[in-house]
Amino acid sequence: MNSKVRVLAVVAVLALAVLAGFYATESQNTGKNERNVVIEACDSLPDYDYERMVERVEDIKGEQLKRNLSICVEQEENGIDTTTNQRQFARIEEPGLSFFGLNSTTNSQQRSSLGHTEFSPSGGPIEIFLANETVVENVSWISYEGLVVHELNHAIEIAEQTSRNATSTERVAPPQTTDEILVRQALGNGVSMYVADLYVQKYGGYLNVSVLSADAQNWKRRVIQSVYSAGYRYSKQTDQRTEPTTDWPNSTAQILHPNETQSVTGLPSRPDLPIGSLEHVRTDRIGELFLRETLVSKGISFERASTAADGWTNDRMDYFRTDGSAVVTWRVTWQNSSEKDEFVEVYNEVYDYETRGSFQSVSCRESGRYLVTSKKSVTFLFCDS
Repeated sequence: MNSKVRVLAVVAVLALAVLAGFYATESQNTGKNERNVVIEACDSLPDYDYERMVERVEDIKGEQLKRNLSICVEQEENGIDTTTNQRQFARIEEPGLSFFGLNSTTNSQQRSSLGHTEFSPSGGPIEIFLANETVVENVSWISYEGLVVHELNHAIEIAEQTSRNATSTERVAPPQTTDEILVRQALGNGVSMYVADLYVQKYGGYLNVSVLSADAQNWKRRVIQSVYSAGYRYSKQTDQRTEPTTDWPNSTAQILHPNETQSVTGLPSRPDLPIGSLEHVRTDRIGELFLRETLVSKGISFERASTAADGWTNDRMDYFRTDGSAVVTWRVTWQNSSEKDEFVEVYNEVYDYETRGSFQSVSCRESGRYLVTSKKSVTFLFCDS
């Protein structure tokens, strides 16, 4: 650590309050629960009472910080480099991005984050790195206090989950699809922003998550900002102040519609293709949120894109290899035929394709996009020669 640090020894003694009216039944629970952590804060940080900030975040979350913590300013002048993989987004590879007509190199220029939290699963202190005050001053939607609280939430979550995993026989399976990855990002950041929002309302600072829903300059940024704002709205509507242990929302559709009971249906079957020498590579799920934001990035209004994506119940995108071309299929299922028709109507305004009764006559010797519909599903075949 380049900067000199000041050590704030946090010895929090939490006494269980006993109300007089309940003394007879509750007195047996009184006592002290002690914990000891050390917070190291760089001198280059704003002069906050970080010990008090941690205690306040713990009170909001109902969880305690269980590891030592260091907080410091990232030394990079332009913030923290989080440039994404240029030819992939989540689990959508370049042929899948081509299917949606999305430029895989949209984020070719370096972009930066305001903060990140690092830790080792095996133990040791948690480290928070923040952009400097000058960088954050130019950000319209969050104050430095809000940023610190956002990362403190992550630090408390990390310590809690690591401790829980060490003693539990249940493990949260890592996300396997694009939709699952976006769910984790939405809820992880949504909880942090909701906790930060509760904090600044009570203790001061500034946070305006609605700014994240504004138009972004490129589709990747738009999707990520939509993921964060959707996660915040979900956390606020459900009063989700901690990340789930095992019962995560099963799709971005559930994040977008927390009060609806509709859940993901069974995985659609893989389409039958007559193409010779075809090797299946893998399967992905795109999800409602990515679909909605893709349509918006292609010029569809947010309201119409939301209507077109609403009613999604599942999808599967399959990648294939064949001689001389990449082949992608995408099958989407809907709650009913009218919602399927609404999607096709909007899709028709964005993409060129041929409607077929089946794919049996498609050889994929030339590039093209083909559509087959049924009562409550649509299936696309994309040939990129």
